Amino acid sequence: MAILNAVLKAIPMLKNLWYVLGHSTDVRAEPVMVTALGQKLVLFRDSAGLACALSDVCAHRGGSLSHGRVVAGDVVCPYHGWRYDGNGICTHIPAQPGLRVPTRARVDAYPTVERFGWVWAFLGDLPPAQRPPLPDLSWVEDPRFRLVRGHFDWDASWDRVMENGLDFAHAPFVHGTAFGDPAHPEIDDFTVEAGEWQGEARMRMYRPRRRSWPAWLARGAAGGRVPVYTTPGYHFSGPCTTLRLEPRPGWEIRIVSAHLPVDAKRTRTLWMMGRTFMKSALLDARTRRSNLRIFEQDHAVLSRVCPQHTPDDWREEVSVRSDGLQIAFRKTLKALEARGWEIDLARMASEFAGRKACAIPCPARRESSAWAIAGVPTRGGG
Repeated sequence: MAILNAVLKAIPMLKNLWYVLGHSTDVRAEPVMVTALGQKLVLFRDSAGLACALSDVCAHRGGSLSHGRVVAGDVVCPYHGWRYDGNGICTHIPAQPGLRVPTRARVDAYPTVERFGWVWAFLGDLPPAQRPPLPDLSWVEDPRFRLVRGHFDWDASWDRVMENGLDFAHAPFVHGTAFGDPAHPEIDDFTVEAGEWQGEARMRMYRPRRRSWPAWLARGAAGGRVPVYTTPGYHFSGPCTTLRLEPRPGWEIRIVSAHLPVDAKRTRTLWMMGRTFMKSALLDARTRRSNLRIFEQDHAVLSRVCPQHTPDDWREEVSVRSDGLQIAFRKTLKALEARGWEIDLARMASEFAGRKACAIPCPARRESSAWAIAGVPTRGGG
């Protein structure tokens, strides 16, 4: 048990952040189950068509709300028919319709917004003014870009997946000439700009000139190599990795990947890719296949890394200057853990698993202590 607790303490899972739970098109008439931070949630639309996210545990006898149905905008538990509205409040108890609904008959409800085609949920209890902002993804709505969407499931921790998206030194070795030049893997010096919630860096890499390309398409090539200006970044809302590529003057590619921590060992990525060139819909399938192939190549490496998660102490791995953006990400991660937002997975395993239901605390818990279901414990917190 001591070894297990030590392992679980090294796994960073944070509340009080915005998480992308799914595509807006995934939330329809019937409830949908999503697992985030090791907790099951239910997504559904209320009578106004707004996306709602609740804890998936009925306060009565623990039924799974996501396996029920939606009636007049309320989600109905399949076990005893208790109904919950979008605020998590029980509105009807069929066995005793004349009974005043107990105050504790409620489940955690999380603030949601639909933006850029995604459903974002704030999984935490902070008031609005203290929540982090969403990343600037205005390019998604820019008509200059042809947009392609998709998802990918990893057998890897979210923090390793995030770092992989910021790490361009691996590209020539894992992705060959698709991203970089294996014969010239050097990365020019770059600087990192980091803030409270995000960071980015502008880099210049090179890839071999395609022999089949005409000279005008390889403009700027030096010694048979074409410079590619890249701007990778991260934002803890999502949490997202972002990428801007300029394969040649006047061409632009944008990619955003939102990495949802399903649990300690699994991550679900929702991604969008936009291009300002070759915008025919006939190329979308090829674009989607190419992007998924990149994920598959990364997955082959990340599913085998040791340890599975980023180490607590940076001295347990050797870092160099080209790792600057990943180091900035780790510093921000540690700062958020220090706020007491890290879920205590060791306590979850020893005190809750199979014995006691729990949920990520929502903002309504600041207004009332009348809750039947316990909030998840946090390190340095409750």
